[in-house]
Amino acid sequence: MIAYFWKMLFSQVVGQSELKKKLHDSVTNGRVAHAQMLVGSVGSGSLPLALAFAQYLACKHRAETDSCGKCDSCVRYAKLEHPDLQLIFPKNNKSTPKLPSKNFLTEWRKAVLANPYLNLNDWLKEVGIDNMQGIIHVGDSREVLQNLSYKAYEADYRVVLIWLAEHMNTAAANKLLKILEEPPERTVFLLVAESTENMLQTILSRVQMHRLGRLSEAEIATALSAESDELDQIEKFAHLADGDLNLAKHLIEDQTSITNSINFFIRWMRACYGVQMDTIQGLCEEFNSLGREQQKALLTQSSAILRKVLMYRTLPDMEGKLLKEELDFVHKFSRFIAVENSAKMLEALNDANYHIERNANARITFTDLSFKLSDLVLSEAMK
Repeated sequence: MIAYFWKMLFSQVVGQSELKKKLHDSVTNGRVAHAQMLVGSVGSGSLPLALAFAQYLACKHRAETDSCGKCDSCVRYAKLEHPDLQLIFPKNNKSTPKLPSKNFLTEWRKAVLANPYLNLNDWLKEVGIDNMQGIIHVGDSREVLQNLSYKAYEADYRVVLIWLAEHMNTAAANKLLKILEEPPERTVFLLVAESTENMLQTILSRVQMHRLGRLSEAEIATALSAESDELDQIEKFAHLADGDLNLAKHLIEDQTSITNSINFFIRWMRACYGVQMDTIQGLCEEFNSLGREQQKALLTQSSAILRKVLMYRTLPDMEGKLLKEELDFVHKFSRFIAVENSAKMLEALNDANYHIERNANARITFTDLSFKLSDLVLSEAMK
């Protein structure tokens, strides 16, 4: 298990060296944009980087490239308890319809300090609502407006950090837009998002955009090696993670979960190839029993396995990077996967993920996806 001793320092954020430099240079040069958005998968470090930047803004004895980590401000940031830091994050709009994020701060602090690379499903599990979708409600935007009517307590900057900002509902996004149009002095909005696809263009036009790249296998392996000396396993997990440190962490902590995902995908593809309707229906019920975030995660993991099948066909050294649970399947299934049909299969998986994100019926989505994948697999098999 990876243990984090998180002090909100740039030096603790894995990779992203160019963006780190850009952020701390903006402070040094006195050119801090009032609204900034960090876009990238949670496993690339968007949240820890935003927190490190926020701490750097407030540090009393900041160095050229990092905060001191020792002043009163840094100590409070290390606990996520600084009075000039407001934290906004998704909850669930059905079971907790109007409660702002501050009502869940204790749980969120605990979750983030345990793993600053956590994803939405990790967080929703922490509060026991992982079977539903997380939403940032308009009550959070009202809370931001109210808090910004007061002066900063002690820091040079007040920071409003909105984690997974793409999960704002329409009312929340519109109210936030009004704040961004007339920002209070020395207030910095840090929006963290995995995607900008569903965000208001008017919000995107008012933020300085920073895009995070996926972490390299070497960067992930280095981070994992701090907690384990099993080099062979670390290299495989770093490869499997596909640039996502959070996924790599989960692979180490819960190898059963990845094995279950692999087994599901193997059963699914065999059923699609054999057009086994009873099996597909059973898999559909398994899929439907999962929470929305779990369904999305399973589709994402399926895409990752499919990419490995294609890579196995083209890269001779790929075999050494596969888990034993998937090696035999990948070897056999690669005969039915080529560039053309794999691209269409990945597109179909991404489309299904998109529809699940928007509350589409899970049974219909999975069944339709299974038919599409079946057709694409069989089209290659018949050549």
